[in-house]
Amino acid sequence: MSSLTASTLFDLTGKVALVTGGGTGLGLTAALALASNGATVYISGRRKEKLDQAVAHYSSTIGTGRLIAVQGDVSSKTDLSHIASTISSFHPCLHILVNNAGIEGPMTKFPPTSLSTLTAKEISEAHLTSESFEQWDQLFRINTSSLFFSTMTFLPLLHASHTPSWTSSVINITSISGIVKLSQSHYAYNASKAAANHLTQMLSHELRFRTNLGVRVNAIAPGLFSSEMTGAGRSEAGKTREEDVKGHENPAGRVGREEEYAQLVLVLARNGFMTGQIVAVDGGFVSAVAANR
Repeated sequence: MSSLTASTLFDLTGKVALVTGGGTGLGLTAALALASNGATVYISGRRKEKLDQAVAHYSSTIGTGRLIAVQGDVSSKTDLSHIASTISSFHPCLHILVNNAGIEGPMTKFPPTSLSTLTAKEISEAHLTSESFEQWDQLFRINTSSLFFSTMTFLPLLHASHTPSWTSSVINITSISGIVKLSQSHYAYNASKAAANHLTQMLSHELRFRTNLGVRVNAIAPGLFSSEMTGAGRSEAGKTREEDVKGHENPAGRVGREEEYAQLVLVLARNGFMTGQIVAVDGGFVSAVAANR
């Protein structure tokens, strides 16, 4: 049946999307996945030069889709309103919102020894020296609060796309770090992503069931990924991310590929029967950690 071909199932022709933090990394991967399947995709971020570079470099590779840069900071209500005004001046609605913008937080440095051999004082001093209230506040502002304010800013445009055959899609990008019980030496980051996961479920319930606005909200919780657009990435120890993942509890034995991430973006954007889900795409890391705890 032609209706079950991939080109039909994931066709986004005529759809309008916004990807925050869409100029680099997995945000750009998400934007290209949507645009390559026909969508007009706005990419936002604080650094205009990165957005412009992405548009210039990739616009010729995405077929009938479009990439459009719009500068803005997701932690600013003024900037969010500006992005919404820009989109609404050209389009009557927004079909897909990918809340991708996020930052890394402080990491606590410990001596090169087993954590179980450290004293309470050593553990206390390591955390208090490495982290501050201000760093935690900023991390939650970007990784958690911005998801709420972005969704609420674009809610009228998202609702306007609702038809009998389409429900708008909000995709929050969180992390497996918000699922596992491990701190991974960055309590703040993991806590902010756990909060983002719970916020996803609350938004899904409120916007789909209590208010009947026809807005679906799901989350992608990625594990380690490499990207041609960002390079393999390196850990603080100088190892590549492929090397860094070895020795960790990942049954796949490798980092994720950008096309594997893009596939999930398309599913959550297009599948009108999914809402309130937090989908880990991590090579089995979360399952392996849970099984060994």
